[in-house]
Amino acid sequence: MTLSAYEDLVHELTRLDADTTANTAQAAKRLERRRTDLREIRAGIDEQTMRLAELCARLRATTPDLHPEPDDEAAANEDADAALARARTALREAEAAQVATVRVAQRPTLLPKAHHVLRELLVYGSCMIACLGVQLSYLAVTGGGEATWWVAFLLPVMAALVGYVLVGAANKPRLPLLDRGGKPVKPVVPHNPRLGVTLAVCTMALFAYFAFFR
Repeated sequence: MTLSAYEDLVHELTRLDADTTANTAQAAKRLERRRTDLREIRAGIDEQTMRLAELCARLRATTPDLHPEPDDEAAANEDADAALARARTALREAEAAQVATVRVAQRPTLLPKAHHVLRELLVYGSCMIACLGVQLSYLAVTGGGEATWWVAFLLPVMAALVGYVLVGAANKPRLPLLDRGGKPVKPVVPHNPRLGVTLAVCTMALFAYFAFFR
């Protein structure tokens, strides 16, 4: 072997050694970056799991399986960087879904997007329809009598009181609103009792028509 060929061989070995060192350093950096991403994702998953469990408890909903069995076959065929990217995407989607769920739960329980007057009209109207049904059933069974006046006036008043309570529950959100400091804000729950009284008077008049003028 000539001196020139020997020098070329040494130079090639030095270059290969440098490339190997650089590749090893890059692989170590990639591994450390993946470990950092994995720690962040695990911390986010743990935090999201705690929030989800707390939210389910506050909404009195069934807590889903928070530790599903991993798909070993899919994990074996997936690149590490792709798996981390998919995990970050899934974590962002879970956080967005949780925020949307909380916003929905902070709206009124019944017909969250409807105006409160429509909600109250539905609740009071349902109570009065049930009241009128009971009144007409009484009239059909007894044919009237001395207690008819009590049935005409007392039952609508009771239905209005029941509607008042139900309207409070229907207008109250399942989760309270929070201020900038994260403290619960007492919600303003509209009741509109005048609507209940108006419907009660209409129910009285309608029953009186069937009871005394037919």
